[in-house]
Amino acid sequence: MARCGRCGLWASYPEDHPEKTYGGTCLWFQTRLAPDEVFEKRACAQFFERLPRLTPLQHFNYKIGRDNLGDAYEAAQRARKMAYIGLFFSIVSLLSQLL
Repeated sequence: MARCGRCGLWASYPEDHPEKTYGGTCLWFQTRLAPDEVFEKRACAQFFERLPRLTPLQHFNYKIGRDNLGDAYEAAQRARKMAYIGLFFSIVSLLSQLL
C-alpha cells in the first residue's frame, strides 16, 4: 500500500509554513492532506518510491519523462504492427494483380 509521506511526488510543507492545516501536497493529484493523514495506507497507482537526495520536483520530472517514454514506446509498437499489416495487404494486392 502507498503512503504519501514516502512517495517522491509528495511535497511536504516546511515547519514554518503559516498554514498549519495541511502537511503537504501531492504533485501528481494536486491534493493536500492533514499532517496526521500523510502516512496512512492508501491505494495509489501513481505511488513512486522516494529516491534519496532528489527533490519532489525532480521526482515529478523523472516520472513524467519515464511515463512519456513508455507511451512513446507503445505507440511505436502499434505503428510497427500497422506497418506490417499494410505491407502484407500491399504484397497480397500486388500478387493478385500479377496473377
